[in-house]
Amino acid sequence: MLVAVTVTAAACGSTSGPVSPGPTATQTETPTGSPTGSPTRGALPGTTVPGTQLTGAGAFEGPVRQVPVNGIKIGYRQFGTGPDLVMVLGYTAAMSLWTVDLLSGLARHFRVTIFDNRGVGYTTDNLSQPITVPLMAQDTVGLIQVLGQRSPILLGWSMGGEIGLTVAALHPGVLAKLVTSGANPGSSQSVQTSPEVIHELSDPATTPEQLLDLLFPPTAEAAKARFSQQYLLVPQEKVSALTIKRQGAAVTGFAEDSGTWNALPGVAIPVLVTNGTEDVIVPPANAAVIKRGIKDARVELFAGAGHAMFFQDTDRFVALVAGFSG
Repeated sequence: MLVAVTVTAAACGSTSGPVSPGPTATQTETPTGSPTGSPTRGALPGTTVPGTQLTGAGAFEGPVRQVPVNGIKIGYRQFGTGPDLVMVLGYTAAMSLWTVDLLSGLARHFRVTIFDNRGVGYTTDNLSQPITVPLMAQDTVGLIQVLGQRSPILLGWSMGGEIGLTVAALHPGVLAKLVTSGANPGSSQSVQTSPEVIHELSDPATTPEQLLDLLFPPTAEAAKARFSQQYLLVPQEKVSALTIKRQGAAVTGFAEDSGTWNALPGVAIPVLVTNGTEDVIVPPANAAVIKRGIKDARVELFAGAGHAMFFQDTDRFVALVAGFSG
């Protein structure tokens, strides 16, 4: 079983703390026409969701806008200047999880697009079809197309990295470059999470503090405290029990499917694979496995970092991604 650690953030925040007025995650949506505006830098496509303009440190992220994509409505925010960078989160995590420090750092180098995967926060779901990683990859491609982006860079964390690998492998020509963090390549080739960690992640009795201990190694107490402070700066979005179950099936299915793995040798774009050396959720050995599938991939391991490596060492990660994009 593959476990994408962003479940920890959902478990920490989906039932406590500030919650934004996102749509019901299980709602089925059908596109009702073209999004308003045009996909240019002067006009963002879609409809603005009332009450979603952030204040304070997160104000630069702007309001949530929704666009029809692939039979659902996807909620996204866009900000910054530079080449397009699309950021994809993992299992059950909402775009509100990205920290202000990370996003503001990236926004100095990129026009950043963050969004909710189907069923999470401001993105609706279609219960007539199961959620899979390839389906979420199609959602991502559809959003890129609706936003009028040509050859963006994709940055994916955990399951988001697996979505990114699937976009690169199965949708050639969409991306210019790919950055993954804490991802595995799917199939039996993946190095699996230990049963003990899986149990702790899935046990309802596990506390938020225990979950954070899985994200950050014992030597990163200061980084854990900074993340907790950052987490409170932005209202956290809703994640339903049904979405947790449906996306969980997607994660399990990716571990059993060889489609992405088999197509990795055909990936022709530059790929940067990152991991923390102390990642107990998606073992860092998966970085070497991905490189075995994509022989020209570049691997960067963050010594002493866990699954939340870019929250632990934000400045280094931003500089790495900015340099890779050049």
